[in-house]
Amino acid sequence: MIIAVVLLISGHLIAQPAPDFTIEGHGDLYVLHNTDNTVRVIAARNNGNVLDTTLVQLPENLKFHYFAAAPDSGIDFEFQLHKRIKHSWRQEKPEKTLVVADLHGQLDAFVAFLKGNGVVNDNLEWVYGKNQLLILGDILDRGRNDNGIMWLVYKLEKEAEDAGGRLDFILGNHEDLVLRDDIRYVHEEHLIFAAKAGIPYADLYASHSELGRWIRDSYLILVVGDNLFVHAGLHPKITEKKYKIGEINELGWRFIGIPTEAKKELHRRNELLFGDSGPLWYRGLASDAERHSPLKSEDLDKVLEYYDAARIIVGHTEVDEVDWRYNGRVIAVNVRHYRNFGKHRTAGLLIEGDNYFTVNYTGDKVKLNK
Repeated sequence: MIIAVVLLISGHLIAQPAPDFTIEGHGDLYVLHNTDNTVRVIAARNNGNVLDTTLVQLPENLKFHYFAAAPDSGIDFEFQLHKRIKHSWRQEKPEKTLVVADLHGQLDAFVAFLKGNGVVNDNLEWVYGKNQLLILGDILDRGRNDNGIMWLVYKLEKEAEDAGGRLDFILGNHEDLVLRDDIRYVHEEHLIFAAKAGIPYADLYASHSELGRWIRDSYLILVVGDNLFVHAGLHPKITEKKYKIGEINELGWRFIGIPTEAKKELHRRNELLFGDSGPLWYRGLASDAERHSPLKSEDLDKVLEYYDAARIIVGHTEVDEVDWRYNGRVIAVNVRHYRNFGKHRTAGLLIEGDNYFTVNYTGDKVKLNK
């Protein structure tokens, strides 16, 4: 039986058949949930025009097809909407955990990384079984295809869950920036698209948007086995003020994307948590720069002891290659994907049992030594 789906397009009601109903987006694709339970889809067409469609009712088999902005990339994939899948912030260690950070819209690098390390097949479908992919924030901003990475991560989250595996995304400072309408680092083409669509860019990731909801419902900290994962780092001030991981994560999903001054006014614990010493911004675990003084070894021990972890794995601060720090108690994974991709250089971290390896975009791995 064919069920008719009613669309409101440019003010006209049009009946559409439900089977295989697919909406395409080329570089920009956004789904917004309206207060009247209709769903608005805003997407870039392949000719540069804007599709702005309101679905009065969602067909069960509605699919979305994302195409990378660069037509010669050959990267595209389909996905369907699903409920957010959220695991505990303290997890048992799987057989393998693959870690990558700060992708910043480099979709071609991300796809190569996933294929090269056996996470997806050529159709960009999850084939990593019961293993885990963990992303340490900062998908958004800078690169043109950050929207595409978000949708690919969204898609793989469901496929990983169905296979008994896990995909976990940790919030980065650039997600917070976009959600609170700080658009300094947004790729110009996104702003051009938003202007054509007649909607502020930040509204495309608003709390009533599919991706906006998904991002806001993410953690700031995750513990897997004896490894603590965080986007930037943790200053001892955080432990001195006795911020427990559960509190940090709750304050994160409650206040992420709210302007900085409003955060402070809404909760007294937010000023330190969302400041330079907090998990979105602190650089002392991976920076060698004078203006970001490295954390003292004894202070790192205090942080690790407080959170019952053996090491902290961070992104945020750029490093040339994935490497050990503090005799293996810190691992820095934020390489410059726009530079490292296409070269025989490190891209992420692979944890297999008690062994830690750097991996590149083709899956070559080298054991890390303290």
